[in-house]
Amino acid sequence: MPTPSDNDQAIRLAAFNALQALVDLYGEVLSWDRIAEGFQLHGEQHLFANRTRGIFWPRQMQETALSIKTTVPRGSRVARYDDDNVASDGAFLYKFQGTDIEGRDNRRLMRAQQLDAPLIYFYGIEPGFYRPLWPVYISDVDLASHSFHVMVSEPETVKQPFVADAKLLPLERRYTTVQAKKRLHQAAFRQHVLRAYDYRCAVCAFPRTELLDGAHILPDRDERGHAVVSNGLALCRLHHGAFDTNLMGFRPDGVIELAPSLLATRDGPTLEHALKGFVGKTLQTPRARELRPNTEYLEERYERFRKVG
Repeated sequence: MPTPSDNDQAIRLAAFNALQALVDLYGEVLSWDRIAEGFQLHGEQHLFANRTRGIFWPRQMQETALSIKTTVPRGSRVARYDDDNVASDGAFLYKFQGTDIEGRDNRRLMRAQQLDAPLIYFYGIEPGFYRPLWPVYISDVDLASHSFHVMVSEPETVKQPFVADAKLLPLERRYTTVQAKKRLHQAAFRQHVLRAYDYRCAVCAFPRTELLDGAHILPDRDERGHAVVSNGLALCRLHHGAFDTNLMGFRPDGVIELAPSLLATRDGPTLEHALKGFVGKTLQTPRARELRPNTEYLEERYERFRKVG
């Protein structure tokens, strides 16, 4: 198999390392402003992606692309999950730029497939926010639907050649792609919920995004436990933990309660102020009615809380 040029590979590895640093610093969902800062290699500034073009490569790259990108239009309030935009082999489907496979942008992805060159996929989950997936590979081209098949792989495959049976490589990428989609849904759910709650805990209004979660009212394993905002609450780590362990419950009208065992506990200021201090108060929920917690779900979850508590 041909190999990517040394220059392209150096840019790619520098981009992957810089992207990992951004995710470590800011979390798995990045704003476009963070992405637009780009990265440096040998003192030269490079971009990860372009605001207007979906298929992107820095001018210094000779053969392939560096990244692909999908966006969510501004003003969109509906969660975006693209489950229908999935290939039969489980891959993401990424549309051609236009319809001509010989177009300049599409040729770059065709070359990436020929070289099995790793790319970055900036997957839009909110207007101006992206969940980067990398490394991804072009596994196939569907001329009928004008789409590329995009598979996710393990980061180690970028630096180390796959030395096991070559037949296992598609299986590894298919499995990793399935896992990436699960994490993508979780990240998207969290982002949608936090935005609906103005990036504050519904119990205490704590505002630090790094310590906020999108908590499910009905769990994923429940057939009704869809990853939609009305099945979620923005909760800080403390209150999310208390909610998940049924030490804190919310009545269908949003009034906050604690389990009797926790109320009977005597301890320091965290328990007294950060937990007991909110008993009888009401959850702070979104203004938009369609984004507020589903009252039937709250009632069912509250009944579970009462039985356990």
